[in-house]
Amino acid sequence: MAGSSGDWLEPPAWWKRWRPLRWALLLAIVVGVGLILRPALKAEREATTPVADAEQAPKPAPAEEAVETSAALSEATPADPVPEAPPVADPPIIAVEPDSPAQASDAVAAYTRVAPDPVALIDGLSSYMSVETVVEMLEQQDYIATVESIHHDVPADVPPNNFDILTVRDFRHWGGDGRLELQFFNDRLYQTEFEPVDIETYLVQQQAHLPQLQAERSGRAEWIDGHLRMASSLELAVSEVGVKLRSRPFLLMQDLRLIRQRDEWDQRYAQAAAE
Repeated sequence: MAGSSGDWLEPPAWWKRWRPLRWALLLAIVVGVGLILRPALKAEREATTPVADAEQAPKPAPAEEAVETSAALSEATPADPVPEAPPVADPPIIAVEPDSPAQASDAVAAYTRVAPDPVALIDGLSSYMSVETVVEMLEQQDYIATVESIHHDVPADVPPNNFDILTVRDFRHWGGDGRLELQFFNDRLYQTEFEPVDIETYLVQQQAHLPQLQAERSGRAEWIDGHLRMASSLELAVSEVGVKLRSRPFLLMQDLRLIRQRDEWDQRYAQAAAE
């Protein structure tokens, strides 16, 4: 084609002349399309946004899961330690003490008072006699007594706790010789004990003078009459068993009021006196 003005693939002259405007035209087309599609896109986005938000929002846990979670938290978090109760101490031992000077004086008087109704003991002696009185009586009968005193220091509001023992080694009673021991509590005679030398002869005299003092199967004898207590081991001492055991023979006489008071002092005042 020699008469042709140019190649068929070459654009026309007007296209070449308006080439700078091509990009402006293309931009205008794109903007127009965007303006047309913008309302539809906005509506679609508003419709789908709540669903997406709902899907992304955390769901509330069921009741069982909440309980398990609470239990797990309580197990994971240790509770404050409960303070232990202090150990209960043993109750202190409280000594009996008078509440007033008047009561203290009464307590002292009770442990030194002489009863108006003493009991007869051995050979004219009676309970509640003082050491001095008994020593004088023995001396009048030409007896020599040895004295052993055990006197304790106690507080002013505690009754005294004094003991004295008189011993006469050659005392004669019911025609038989023997050893006589006399015991005093706070200067009051409360016990006599005679140990005869000739046991069998003295046993005959005992049976004659004290028929109420009957021996039991053990060989020991005891008799109580009011405040007076008597005890004897003579029959046991002369028995075959007593001889083998070398049982000590004795005739014992006591005032039970002073025996009880002696024991009561230990229970009531021993601790206070030791402090």
